[in-house]
Amino acid sequence: MSLTHYRMTTMVAAMTAAAGLGVSTGAAAQTELDFWTEFADPIGKGSIEAIVDRFNEEHPDIVVTHTGFENTPYETTLMTSFAGGNPADIVQINGGASMYQYAESGGMLDLTDWVATLGDAYRPREGTEAMGAFDGKIYGIPLELGLGNLLWYNTAMLEEAGIDPESLRTWEGFVEAAKTFRDAGTAPIAFGNSEGWPGNHIFNHLTRRLLTEQEYIDVGRRTYQADTTSDMTWTDPEALRAWELFEALNEENLFTAGTLSDDFPTAANIFITGQAPFMTMGSWLLGMIEATNPDLEYGVMAFPAIDGAPGQQTDLVTSGLVVTVTAASDHPEEAKVFLEFLMREDVQKELALARQSFSPYDFDTSTWDYAESFSRLTAILDQSTSVAPFLDMIEDQSCNVPWVWQGSQGILSGALTPVEAAEGHEECVTDLREDKGFE
Repeated sequence: MSLTHYRMTTMVAAMTAAAGLGVSTGAAAQTELDFWTEFADPIGKGSIEAIVDRFNEEHPDIVVTHTGFENTPYETTLMTSFAGGNPADIVQINGGASMYQYAESGGMLDLTDWVATLGDAYRPREGTEAMGAFDGKIYGIPLELGLGNLLWYNTAMLEEAGIDPESLRTWEGFVEAAKTFRDAGTAPIAFGNSEGWPGNHIFNHLTRRLLTEQEYIDVGRRTYQADTTSDMTWTDPEALRAWELFEALNEENLFTAGTLSDDFPTAANIFITGQAPFMTMGSWLLGMIEATNPDLEYGVMAFPAIDGAPGQQTDLVTSGLVVTVTAASDHPEEAKVFLEFLMREDVQKELALARQSFSPYDFDTSTWDYAESFSRLTAILDQSTSVAPFLDMIEDQSCNVPWVWQGSQGILSGALTPVEAAEGHEECVTDLREDKGFE
């Protein structure tokens, strides 16, 4: 019930009447909801909190309080809170496997019947509904769609070095260009892996190029689908080569200093301020560029192809964020009101323009006032030959995080060899399938 401000005389009259009737005069209470996200950087945090403020203004009987976490601490916070039965009412989670684990354990509210009542208010793009679905039920609504496997480059630095950007479309050309900068005294690839997920991204994108699309999907889904079989394992030469190429980048000193100490915002700032010519990162980097250094001279293309491997340079990796209501929430109906608000076209437009991201809903975005440079990302998506999710969206986190996220850190530090990372990963998958009764 909305709060209403009464004149003093009205309040006195109401209190007098209530006293005569024996009715309680307690003020109407607001429903308070906690909302957790991994939007901790200034652009992400600012954009989501502006939307939360809009909701609170439109719904004075509900107060949503947002807390943004850095990526890796957020994953730890989620696991701890769900295990303890005290997560926030509403949480943003990476679509796919990140969400699956909590839906599988009963931590998420089943939204299937509620979504069915929304009609045209729920219009996800084709394929995006799966980001929030598990075992035939809907547990989360899409919030944002991104392109994952992109290579960003500083055009002014390349021109000065005499490097043709088209040469970057192959892995061999990209590595050769990186070595040119290294030899001239500039660390070429902006990279900070203190949280593990940027290393996971590079491994992911190399795997996407080294395997066929079906091999890529099947080798990941084995941990969630009993009937998924794969001719490929993580120890096979094609998959192992992804770790070998990743290790070579480090051993050849092609990353910026601080690979294990710098986080993503620090590494992004190195690229955005023109200190390094290259960065491999998703489409969300554009929002940071536009907010921090819109005059940066840069180009962007899909991650390089690898000679002799089946993956094409136009094969993309996509990311997706979903918002869910936790089963522990004492106010699920009010939480659903917030989720429906997030799906509105005007709200999606505000978020997409602030973050320079794709909306996961079927809206006509041709009139949305994106930055002119956003058309480059649209062109990459339009020219794609296939689209597949990140591996950590389709593989159980209990194997992907320790053996890919943390595995990338182990290879950088020398604690793991590529073979050890691959063997540990495959052993984890085998054991997990047995534990789930898949074998």
